[in-house]
Amino acid sequence: MKAYLIDSPAGLFLLEKTGKISEKALFAHNPSDAASQLKKVLNGELPPESSAFGQRLMQIELDQVTVDSEPLARLARSIVKAEVVQDENDPTISKLRNRLPSILVRLRIIESKDEYEQFVREVSLELAKTAITEATTKRDLYAIQTVRSIEDLDKILNLLAGRVREWYGLHFPELDRLVEKHDSYIRLVHNLGARDSFSYDALTKLGIPQDKATQISASAEKSSGAEMTGSDLEWLRQVCGTVLELYGLREAAEKYTDKIMGEVAPNMTSVLGAVLSAKLISMAGGLENIAKMPSSTLQVLGAEKALFRTLKTGARPPKHGVIFQYAPIHQSPKWLRGKIARAVAGKLAIAARMDAYGGGDKGQGLKDALEKKIVDLKGRYQGPPRKREHGRTWRPPAQEVRRDILGTPRGRGETGHTQPGPRDDRLRGRHRKDRR
Repeated sequence: MKAYLIDSPAGLFLLEKTGKISEKALFAHNPSDAASQLKKVLNGELPPESSAFGQRLMQIELDQVTVDSEPLARLARSIVKAEVVQDENDPTISKLRNRLPSILVRLRIIESKDEYEQFVREVSLELAKTAITEATTKRDLYAIQTVRSIEDLDKILNLLAGRVREWYGLHFPELDRLVEKHDSYIRLVHNLGARDSFSYDALTKLGIPQDKATQISASAEKSSGAEMTGSDLEWLRQVCGTVLELYGLREAAEKYTDKIMGEVAPNMTSVLGAVLSAKLISMAGGLENIAKMPSSTLQVLGAEKALFRTLKTGARPPKHGVIFQYAPIHQSPKWLRGKIARAVAGKLAIAARMDAYGGGDKGQGLKDALEKKIVDLKGRYQGPPRKREHGRTWRPPAQEVRRDILGTPRGRGETGHTQPGPRDDRLRGRHRKDRR
C-alpha cells in the first residue's frame, strides 16, 4: 500500500491517493496548543499527544510513504517501517493539500472552510510569535547590538573630539600637535582649563610623562593663541566633561561586550578579541551565519567595496577586511599582511564553527597555533618580494575576453599586453579634439 503523510495546523494525516484518510492525529482546538504541536512536527518530532498515532502507523502494512519536506521525512522514518520518499514537488501531495479542507469538512472535523482558514491564520500567528521569541533570546544578537553601540559612540566621540580640538585650538593651538590621543587632550582641557594652568607640576600630576610635560609647559608659556574669557572656558570644560562621560560609557560597553562574547563565542574571542569578533558577527548577521562562511570570505569581510571594484575594473583584490584591525596584521609590513590575514581567517573559521555548534572552549590552543604561524611567516618572509621586470599585466575581470558595444573583442594580444579595440582609438581621437 502506498500512502501520503501530510501535516497541517489541524493535525497529521495519512491519506491514500484517492483522498481517503487512513489514519489521523488531530491537534488541539486551541491555536496556541496546536502551534506547539505543529512546531514539534516541523522539527521532525512526533508530539507526545500523538504517540497513539505513531503506534497505529507501525501496525499498518505500508510499502511506501511519500512526504514533501525533510522534517516530515525524519518523522515518518521514526514511526513507519516502510520506505519513505521525500519529494517536494509531488503532484499528488499538492492536490491532497488543496483538498484537505474539503475532506475535513466532509468528515465533520471542522464546520466550514472559513473556519479552517481562520484557525490556520491563528496558528500561523502563534508560530511566528514563538519564532520571534526564540530569535531574540539568542545571545549573539545582544553582542551585535552592543558592538554597534560602541561603533556609534566612536563616531560621536571622534566628532566631538575634533570639535574640542578646533575650539580649544583658538586659545592654545600648540597643544594639538603635542597630544595625539583625543581622550588625553580632552582630559587636560577639562582638568586644567586655561593654558596658564599647564605647568610642569600640574601636568605630571595628571600622569603626563616628564619629557612631554616639559614640552607642553614650554609651549603654553610661548603660545600664540588668543585669550579666552572665563565664561567661554567654563562652557568648553562642560563639553569636555560630557565627552569624558561618553568615554566612560564606551569603556563600560566594551567590558559588557567582553562578558557577552565570553558566553557566546569564547573561541573567537580567544583568537581575535571580543570587540573585533563581535564586529565580524555583526557584519555576518549572527554567529550561525559566520560559522557557515569559508575562511576566504571571513578574510575580506568588511571590504565589499574593494572586492566589487576588483570584479568590475580588474584592480588588485583586497587582502583583508575588518580583521585588518587585528594588531599582528596592521603592525606587520605590507608584504606580510595578506599572508597573516589568511592564517587568521583560517583559525577564525574553525573557532566560529566550534562556537556555533558546541565544539567546546579550545580557543587558547587555536590562539597559540596562530601565534606560532605568524612567527613562522615573519621568519620566512623577512624582506619584500622582488618586483617583476615588466610590471604587472592587467587582466580583464570576470571574462577572459570582453567585447565593446560594437562587438569587437578586446583582450590580451600575443605579447601579453592589452590590445585596444577600435572604440578606444575613437575615444583617444575625441580627447585630442577636445584638447584642441
